[in-house]
Amino acid sequence: MGYKSDIQATRAAATGSVVAPAVRLRGISISNNTASVGSLTLTNGNGGTTLLVLDVAAGDVLTLNLPEDGIPFGAGIYCSVFTSLTGFTVFTDKYSAPGLTSSN
Repeated sequence: MGYKSDIQATRAAATGSVVAPAVRLRGISISNNTASVGSLTLTNGNGGTTLLVLDVAAGDVLTLNLPEDGIPFGAGIYCSVFTSLTGFTVFTDKYSAPGLTSSN
């Protein structure tokens, strides 16, 4: 039986900070309603290591559930590339609840 935790969804539609505090990415959904292949790159904070790069076919939606403990973003989630996409939603451990810290 796996460990259960609260999940928080955060939507974005441009480059920049997506989630500022340290957090663990559990899943992502990306929408592309353009006529071109879309590309998304997430880094560990602004200017940090690239941790996830995804391409989405034209007119498609990609949903990815990350196995095990997901991907830890110790400096927060930053979107450095957002090309030919409509938007995306990241699913992370809940970070806005009272009493949570960067070590949760």
